Order: sequence, then structure tokens, then C-alpha cells
Amino acid sequence: MTLPSVLLPTGELDENLAINRIAAWISMVRHRLEKEYSLEWLKTALRNGLREGRLTLTVYAVEAANAGDEIADAALRIVFAEMVAAGGRLPEQGPGHLQVWAYGQHAVLHGPHKRPQGHRWHDDWMRNIQVCMLIDLTCREFGVRASRNREARRANRTPSGISLVVAALARNNIYLYEASVQQNVWFGLPGELVRAIVGYAPPGRKLHTSVTT
Repeated sequence: MTLPSVLLPTGELDENLAINRIAAWISMVRHRLEKEYSLEWLKTALRNGLREGRLTLTVYAVEAANAGDEIADAALRIVFAEMVAAGGRLPEQGPGHLQVWAYGQHAVLHGPHKRPQGHRWHDDWMRNIQVCMLIDLTCREFGVRASRNREARRANRTPSGISLVVAALARNNIYLYEASVQQNVWFGLPGELVRAIVGYAPPGRKLHTSVTT
């Protein structure tokens, strides 16, 4: 099936049609945006990233654990224990392993963190991962950049992957702020994980004129 063009006669992106198409994507993954969706993906992704020694991810994990986060703390402890069992280093050394080792040496002197009451960032974790996946897909499909600066947001010009996804989420009755998604989700730990997995790079090609499925 060939979908209609997302370009206006002038060659510019038809923003409304793009938002409609993204909204349709969201409806297919809506269940993954709910709070109850499993946290196993997060735990596995964190451990794998720490084992690989990815520096930025490790810094995020250490900061979260130092702030009392129990999932980041547990992942760091597990990888530290694996490093100890392997004689202090994993088979493939990464720049983040020194931070894992330093955290583990301190953590073994204290008990593991416990989950506090109330809302936690984990509650929105899978939602945020899916949002980042949608942002990446939007950038690839429509040739837009992921983010835009404050001036462009205020003037609401030159749509970004984030602005398009936020608008499409609203059409599915999920309301988020573009600036918050940009700063805390796309440029936060969820975005770091997704960009590493999908190999995100800013688009440098022409917009698609049609999509064949």
C-alpha cells in the first residue's frame, strides 16, 4: 500500500499529515506507554550497557543510583560483582568500567537501595523509551531533526521530531510538553539508550515522498 505524500506542493513537510501518520503509529504501541508495562527491558538494557562500558550511560546510572534509585543501584552492583569474579576487569574494557568499579567499591559497604513510596521515574520508563523510538522513526521517515531550540519552539516553526511526536501523542490523549521531552527524555537516559541501539544520526537526506508497505 502506498501512503499519500507528506509534502505540500511547495515541497515543504505537511505537518498535519505527518502528525496524523505518527498518531497512527502510536495507536499500535499504545499498550507500551502504560505504567504497568514491564520494567525488565530497563533492567536488561542497563546491565548490558554497563557491561559494555558505555561511559555516558554509566554516568547517568551512577548519578541515579547516588540519588537513591534502586534499579540503577542493582544494575551497577551486578556488573561490579561480575568484574570482581573476572579478576577486576571484564573481557572487553570500556570507558565506563572505571565508574562501575568505583561505585561498586563504595556500594558494598552499604545495603542495596529500596524502592520508596510514590511516583518514580521508572513508572514512565517504557513510555519514554517508546517516545524516543518514535522520535527516531519520525526523523528517519520525514527527514527532520530530533530537536529544535527555544526560539524555534516559541515561534512554532521548523517542526522537529520531538514536536511532531508530542502533537501526535496529544491526538492519542497523552499530553506532554515539548521542552520537557527534549531535555529530560530525548537528551536524558532514555534517549541515550535508544540512540545507542538504533545508531541515530541527524538526517542529511531528502524527505520521503511516499511510503510503501
